[in-house]
Amino acid sequence: MSVMEKKDHTHPNPKVRMTALGKVDDPEVLVEVACSDDSPRVRLTAVSRLTDDPHLEKVARHAESLDVRLVAVERIFSQGVVADLLKVPEDVELIGMCFSRITDRRIIESIAEDPDYSPTVRRMAVEFYADESYLAEAAEAAEAEPVRKTDKAVEAFIEAYGGGLHGVRAIGRFRRSEKALRALGTVAMGGGETGGLAVEYLCSALGSANPKLVECATAELETLKDPDLVDCIIRALDNEKLREPIREVLRRIDTPEARAVLGDQPSDA
Repeated sequence: MSVMEKKDHTHPNPKVRMTALGKVDDPEVLVEVACSDDSPRVRLTAVSRLTDDPHLEKVARHAESLDVRLVAVERIFSQGVVADLLKVPEDVELIGMCFSRITDRRIIESIAEDPDYSPTVRRMAVEFYADESYLAEAAEAAEAEPVRKTDKAVEAFIEAYGGGLHGVRAIGRFRRSEKALRALGTVAMGGGETGGLAVEYLCSALGSANPKLVECATAELETLKDPDLVDCIIRALDNEKLREPIREVLRRIDTPEARAVLGDQPSDA
């Protein structure tokens, strides 16, 4: 790279800087650009060219703009590195991105118990990723079919996991569990935004290789008759892998909305 090209990544014109990035192979220069460039396009392009965790971690810790820090966290491979970033939390959105990248339950449990993390981060570790033993305890009410479909039961389930969409996401983390799927079915019956999210998780479970989970998710979905919830199920047809099981669910639901999508005539015709 020539001296002139080396300077181009600091040129006043962002178009020149963008062109120069294609010739930059020094990761330290890419980190510098990602951390300090005032053009969103330039800095995001710079971070997208970084591939190793140490340099991505530098951007996640030191970049001036939140957008590029979020992308850096999303690209970090090591969950341990991501967990370490949570020890110096500065932004709720950044904390949320870090948690979304951690799937190892042991790491989550260690965060919840480690005093080096802030009380907020430790609480989120518990509320967002409650372990399955807690899920089993809270799901006991779901075993009694007549009880679990009441508004009171729905509200209790959501609040048990942190409230609102957070609560639904916490349950959704364990959708490879039949208890979790029954809990999501309870939440779905309540409708609204939380109900719609629960339906999305149930639909995704239809793609499981475990036939028991598919059967359980189908059983929960086929009880939903509210047009808004049926519409959520219909949208899952866009996923080619889920198309056939979704169509089967719609056949069982057998509402006008479901029949219209399937092109079927009313069952009493």
